[in-house]
Amino acid sequence: MNALCTILAALTVISCVLGDKSGQYSYGSGVTEAANFAIDFHNRMNKYAFAYKVVDILSATPQIYPPARVKHTMTVKVGETVCKNEANVNLADCRLQNSPNLKTMICHFVVLDVPHSAFPTPSYLLMDQCN
Repeated sequence: MNALCTILAALTVISCVLGDKSGQYSYGSGVTEAANFAIDFHNRMNKYAFAYKVVDILSATPQIYPPARVKHTMTVKVGETVCKNEANVNLADCRLQNSPNLKTMICHFVVLDVPHSAFPTPSYLLMDQCN
């Protein structure tokens, strides 16, 4: 069981990796995917005219829950894009609004990831709070 947790930790990059010399941190792909999942879900549950996307991950704390679940607690800065907030919007293709008009929010998300799950979705948004 400990070997499974070690492998899972390595795959989801549980610890933060120091980024450039500016002192900013670079989070692993598991945290980035969880943040993108959360804002996509948040967009679908709200009636914004334009979709929001992740601008920066301000903090993230992944926790492993055996046998193979990871709970990501994170604070994320999101910005309004030029894309209409529609069901099948691809946020990767959306650029942010121009600087003077850019609306941003700070969001607190908790995402539970269940990798290799037989459930319909491998991720669940447990907490969604933006202001």
